[in-house]
Amino acid sequence: MKQIERYIFRRMSLLTFWSLTAVTLLVMTTQVLIRVDVLTTTGQAMGAFLMLAATLIPSVLSIVAPFALLIGVSQVLAGMNSDSELVVIEAAGVSPATVLKPVLLLSASISLMVLVVSNFVEPWSNHKLYDVLAQAQSDLFSVAVRSGTFMQLEDGLYVQVNEKLPGGELGGIFLADSRAEDNETIYYARSGVVRKSEETGANILFLVDGELQQRNLTNDQISIVTFTSYALDMAAFVPAGKTAARRPKEQSTFYLLSPDAGDYYYTSAYHVIKQELVQRFSTWMYPLAFGLVAFSFLGKARSNRHEQFQNGALVAAIALGSRGFGFYSNEEAGASVIMEALSYLVPATIIVVFGFLTLTGKTLTIPKGWVQMNDRLIETAIALLERVKRGRGKPGEGHST
Repeated sequence: MKQIERYIFRRMSLLTFWSLTAVTLLVMTTQVLIRVDVLTTTGQAMGAFLMLAATLIPSVLSIVAPFALLIGVSQVLAGMNSDSELVVIEAAGVSPATVLKPVLLLSASISLMVLVVSNFVEPWSNHKLYDVLAQAQSDLFSVAVRSGTFMQLEDGLYVQVNEKLPGGELGGIFLADSRAEDNETIYYARSGVVRKSEETGANILFLVDGELQQRNLTNDQISIVTFTSYALDMAAFVPAGKTAARRPKEQSTFYLLSPDAGDYYYTSAYHVIKQELVQRFSTWMYPLAFGLVAFSFLGKARSNRHEQFQNGALVAAIALGSRGFGFYSNEEAGASVIMEALSYLVPATIIVVFGFLTLTGKTLTIPKGWVQMNDRLIETAIALLERVKRGRGKPGEGHST
């Protein structure tokens, strides 16, 4: 690699890295805040919070990496044009491939990173993420030991524990479970204790001296059972949706390509598997597509600053439009063959079209007529602002003392 190529590649890499870091931290923070209530209400340690943040990084990287690359490439090319570096490079007779090579190398590297993260790292991190959330939400009674306070663990599931007694026992236990559509269940016990079963290893809640009330919502019948002791499997109170079946987001790509015949999603919700596969095999194309788009519009010296700005805006519009459609088509890919095809076709078309333009030495720009019209609009707006400023200054000009 030539010295000028290393210079351009280093600038683009640094700006892309810092953009990726900043945007990843920003998006990750918002995702953590969405889920942080689960950890805070369950009294989890700081380690669980850090694990939650760490497991969110791979999924965030796959989304923001193409935009970080777009920022890095676009800003460096725009800066080189403003500093007349592109003019000097072209005047020296240097081939456009000298500027294109660092762009392609960086874009291909980011695409490869996204491919590896999406297919290998992200499934593992998603599995750990669900484990952290499930562990936090299943730790019911260590949370609910707040005198006189009802804890809503999820919609339709409430728990209250009046006090913690010596020996790890709990006093005044109240459980209300109305998650089922046709049934409401209420448990009340004077005391209880959570023990781990030696046979199954499951957590069992042993209730002492209490009542079980069940109400059938279809016929409004109520049954009441008084007990001296009652055992409840804590697994029955794991929040809904925390099924034993591993989600497609947690499975490896090799497994999704050939799932077990008895897999729940394979037999009952195969569209979810298809969505996940489409997402993993299409996302990696966007960094390469964005890099080629940025070079096609900004890789050549421009003398008109307004034209340069408008080209940058057009690059951003193409990137946002194509990626936004990509998110939509990925969501619909499981139910529509057309959307599944478009999920691959849109980024592939961008790569082919703009790749052809770059290989043939052509760069794009907006039509001259548009540039002139925009220039006139900008000049008119500036003139109006100047008139407004002068108009505001007139009343004070005639005052004297």
